Amino acid sequence: MISMKFSLNVGELEKHTVDFYFNQWTGNLNINVDGRREVDDFRMFSLKLTKEYEFPVGTNERHCIRIEKQRKLLLAGFRPQTYRAYIDDTLVKELGGK
Repeated sequence: MISMKFSLNVGELEKHTVDFYFNQWTGNLNINVDGRREVDDFRMFSLKLTKEYEFPVGTNERHCIRIEKQRKLLLAGFRPQTYRAYIDDTLVKELGGK
């Protein structure tokens, strides 16, 4: 089973934790903010090579979170994918394979 799991810490004064999980075999994708479900998606077939998930985090200290999931053109379910996480348009994490 191929899956990707990572976390981001967001905020200086108002701290939040963003947890990302994607099971490449089943297509289930979840993004939680402080344990609360923010994104629940199912990705089995897609014509796009890159899928973006964007959402705000915080109340008084607002941040824009964007997570990109980039797949290969052929046999994507069996090949490594690339994941990029941005906080306020700044790349903070890049994971995966080429």
